Amino acid sequence: MFGPRDKSTACGMWSTTYIIAIIVVFTIIVLGLYFSRKMSPKAVKKTILICAIFAVLTEIGKMIFVGVTYGVDEIEFVPLYFCSLFIYTTIMSLFNNQKIKDTGLSFLFFGGIVGALSFFAYPSTCIPNYPIYHYMCLRTLLFHGAMIYVGVLIVITKYYKPQLKHFINFVFIILLVSVLALIFNHFQGTNLMYISKPLNIGFVKDIYDQVPYLYPIFVILIQIMVPYWTSAAIYYIILRCCKKERIREK
Repeated sequence: MFGPRDKSTACGMWSTTYIIAIIVVFTIIVLGLYFSRKMSPKAVKKTILICAIFAVLTEIGKMIFVGVTYGVDEIEFVPLYFCSLFIYTTIMSLFNNQKIKDTGLSFLFFGGIVGALSFFAYPSTCIPNYPIYHYMCLRTLLFHGAMIYVGVLIVITKYYKPQLKHFINFVFIILLVSVLALIFNHFQGTNLMYISKPLNIGFVKDIYDQVPYLYPIFVILIQIMVPYWTSAAIYYIILRCCKKERIREK
């Protein structure tokens, strides 16, 4: 469960084992949303707090594992990837300050759902390197599952009502983290937010090869526009589903 990378025993992207794992995770998400769809605001806030604690503790656990297994130099003490923002924004959404709270909630909905779905579609980190029962795989499956669960939960319970003005909050958090990531990438040779080097995806690599200096801007825009408008469409679908459920209850 805590062994080093070993591709011979790794789960592998889109293997039968991984597909079964996805089915299990999404079943848990759907059941969780069904049974918590009528949560009170207080209960939703407590749920976000639990997810924040889970995110922080498992990230610390990941750092410990990496440090013990591969050396302290391999630890990313400040995780700055798109999905890593779940750690910070769950905490931000618990603040009493409305601007900080709205910024946190805007990412949880507009960024969290699409970010997690993107991971499940292309799990390029843990899944190709560790068996499914490994801490790194189990942690990342639950982590991204929680992103989807919380992102949907806050809107079906009306704890958070997405508004057009919240687009600014979402853009702010993405731009802030992207600038920090670029600084870290420049001085430490990392690829935080995946904005300095392309992932192993054909058209993305082509863009990097053609216009390497514009590549970070392209990726930042993609990470802003695609999640936002996709989530806006998801919100519209959720509203329609909730409306139909209210009609049936009457």
